[in-house]
Amino acid sequence: MASKSASLRKAQAPLSCHFCNEQAVHWKCEECDVFMCTSCKEKIHQRLKSIQDHEIVSVSDIWKDNPPRRDVASNKQEKSRLVKGKMLKSSIRILQTLEKRIFDIAVNKEGEILFNEMVNNEVKIFTDTGEIKTILDTSPLTLLSLHVNKDNELIAGLRDQGPSFPITDFSVRQVIILDGEYKRKVLLETDKKGRKLFSYPARIKTDSKNVLYIADIMDENKAGRIVAVNTNGRLKFTYNGSTDGQSFFPHGIAITPSDNIIISDWNKNSLHILNTRGELLGLQFVDKEYNIEFRIRCA
Repeated sequence: MASKSASLRKAQAPLSCHFCNEQAVHWKCEECDVFMCTSCKEKIHQRLKSIQDHEIVSVSDIWKDNPPRRDVASNKQEKSRLVKGKMLKSSIRILQTLEKRIFDIAVNKEGEILFNEMVNNEVKIFTDTGEIKTILDTSPLTLLSLHVNKDNELIAGLRDQGPSFPITDFSVRQVIILDGEYKRKVLLETDKKGRKLFSYPARIKTDSKNVLYIADIMDENKAGRIVAVNTNGRLKFTYNGSTDGQSFFPHGIAITPSDNIIISDWNKNSLHILNTRGELLGLQFVDKEYNIEFRIRCA
């Protein structure tokens, strides 16, 4: 009985400061995931070089306002939302949500979210204050993908109205680069021989040299390829997936600091890693390794 009572008292012991081990805890750093007293917050934690953007919250606020866990994504197609969150050490803090059917998003250097909906051809900005502003309307062309490059230029994928496929000689499939006033600066549509560069530019990313990598959908089944093109329209390479004969379904692109290209393949629940020459460096099956299914996007 005495042993059980001691264990109970130990389990009910109050939190102690991470730095001095005292029990007068008043603060928590969300990024470090540590509790601390007021003295250590000012004398130790604030002197750390890496804490400039760390969020410090009062323990009383945590206990007073402890919202229930929420899903930030849904597999129900009729329910779509845009979620802005902040990565913490062991969780994501939801900052803003927007209940709209979003087709694509991009983030500019000011931290504003640019997005387009499935119901119109407008590019909108979602500000930190929750305000929504329309900055561009691509009508009569249909707006597809969005991206902001390292120079803070907006890039958009476009197509003509009507059925997406089949592609004809009269089909319009473009990627445009806009300047700071959202006026067209560069138009990418055909190569030097007049052949269409894209079929359906669904996703766009750029590397440190502003080379564009486009997830280009080729048919109604959403099989596709990766098209790499310079801003002058010169084709660098196309990548049609690994050589196993299976269809390639590129639905997301991410660029690493070393300019390697990571593509999510919906068909095989895998990640393809390419270098800037379009050579396959690796293939990771995330369903087998990490039990992740239907990986659509990566960043």
